[in-house]
Amino acid sequence: MRIHLDVTVDDIEEAMATVLALGGRSTGERHDYDEGVVVVMADPEDHEFCLVQYYRT
Repeated sequence: MRIHLDVTVDDIEEAMATVLALGGRSTGERHDYDEGVVVVMADPEDHEFCLVQYYRT
């Protein structure tokens, strides 16, 4: 069974660094929206998930 996981973070750059330090990788996919940013990452077993930072208004 496959799921899609979005993880909401306060600081996208810090969260990306944490994923990389834990053995994950960046897929290079990034989406910038008026509401915030979404970055697609992958865990060490290559399962993809999204880091999401919403901008505060």
